Amino acid sequence: MSKHTPGPWFVGKLTANVYFGNSSGELIAQCGGYKFKQKPEHEEKANAHLIAAAPDLLEALQGVLRVADRATDEFHVARSAIAKAIGEKQ
Repeated sequence: MSKHTPGPWFVGKLTANVYFGNSSGELIAQCGGYKFKQKPEHEEKANAHLIAAAPDLLEALQGVLRVADRATDEFHVARSAIAKAIGEKQ
């Protein structure tokens, strides 16, 4: 059972704040009030979109490992990424 808020997540924006919510209308997180030099990825919300895609990416990677798990470096990286995402020791 996952400990994180179920997806799908979305990105929204209220004035200077970016927030993340899910399809149930729950607020997941809120970031904002940048008081430092803006970077292009902030303006384009690239980081926010990556965060919002996290539940989908985790589910997809877990699915790949269910149907094809190999003893390769790439699959080791995949297993490590899943462990990191669900808070397990690596």
